This record gives sequence, structure tokens and C-alpha cells, in this order.
Amino acid sequence: MIKARGLEKTYPDGTTALRDIDLTVESGEMVFIRGRSGAGKTTFFRLLVGMEVPTGGALQVNGRVMGPGSSRSLRALRRKMGVIFQDFRLIEGRTALENVELGMRVLGVTGRHMRGRSRDLLERLGLDHRLYTPVESLSWGERQRVAAARALSREPEIVLADEPTGNLDAEATARVMELLYDARARGATVLIATHAADVLAANHERTITLSEGRVVADIPATPDVGRDDHA
Repeated sequence: MIKARGLEKTYPDGTTALRDIDLTVESGEMVFIRGRSGAGKTTFFRLLVGMEVPTGGALQVNGRVMGPGSSRSLRALRRKMGVIFQDFRLIEGRTALENVELGMRVLGVTGRHMRGRSRDLLERLGLDHRLYTPVESLSWGERQRVAAARALSREPEIVLADEPTGNLDAEATARVMELLYDARARGATVLIATHAADVLAANHERTITLSEGRVVADIPATPDVGRDDHA
């Protein structure tokens, strides 16, 4: 599903964000990527979604070589992805419900199914009282949950969650993580970038640690532990 070999990303000012990254993520795997701010987590995700291109090495996502190339094939890949961005990327002037619906409308989903799934996701995230609130009137934590609902609404094959619980309390964090585990249970490949100690402590999945743009640890999932309630 995801293969990186000698992957590097250096910016024009000479800053190297990633260096010599070798890793493989199999289809249906859940992987936590940890590291301090500036470790390279967000840059890695931007490369995976094609927002930036590598400056060295090779990266493949779902069989597509990531780099300069066909915008059509990149759009096709992105249609299979659900991305929870740190900056949310919600559309102001639209309600929470409308923002989630837009996540499915781009795939051609309309009508009753679109509305019902959007409502269900927002209700599961504790936002049933905010369905018709414009997103610019929501708190940061509420916006983060709307962004999570939008990313997961399309039932993507690949989920990239960049600090998906950074603005959330314990209860809201548990709700978001439950949806991410549900996505994995449906067969999605799920990558979660986080430095949240509580999330990492509760996780028994494979965990990759980045430091100064390098992989410094790759700990496999703990077998037969923990997540049966989410399987």
C-alpha cells in the first residue's frame, strides 16, 4: 500500500525535513507515527497525499509513484483518501453538516444516504447539537471533530490523520479514536500522526518514531492485546 525507499524531502532554503526514510505499510494496517513538533510527521503526510513531491528516494502509494506526473491519477488516488488536516480546512459559511456532506458529494454520493451518514458521524462525535451551526462559530475542538467526520464520511481506503486529537478532551478523543479504529476494521489503511501521550499509551498498534526527519524506532503491533473492542 505505502512504500518508501531512501525517501528525502529538502526545501529550497536548505531545510531537510525527511531523510533516508525506509518503511512499508501494508494494506489494512494501522500505524501510529510519533515525534516532536518538527520531526517530519506532517511533511511525510503531505508527500503521501501529493501536496509535495520528494526530493530524493522513492515513494509509492497504492501503486502510484508519488512525484511530478499526471494530475488525473493523483485526483483518482485522493478520492480513495480521507485526510484529517491539522488546520481542518473546513469551508466557512457552511454548517457542520454541510461540510461533512461535501466530503461525500465530491464522490457523487447525494440524497438520503449522504445526509444520514453525515448526521450519524457528527452525532457519534458528540456534535448532534451543532449540525446546523456555521463552522466559523464552532470551537477549535468542535471544528476538529467536524474535520474528522468529513474525512471518514467517504469510507476511504486510506486514512491520514494528522494530530486528530490535538484540541480535544478525553471524551472527544475517545470518540475520534473509535471512528478511526472502525475505519481500520472495515479494511482501511490508517496512519495517525500524534505526539499525544494518552493516545500513544492506549495504543497497541505498530508505532514509528521520527526524530529530525529520520525513523529512529519502528515497534510492531503487540499481538493479542488491547483492541478487540474495536475489531
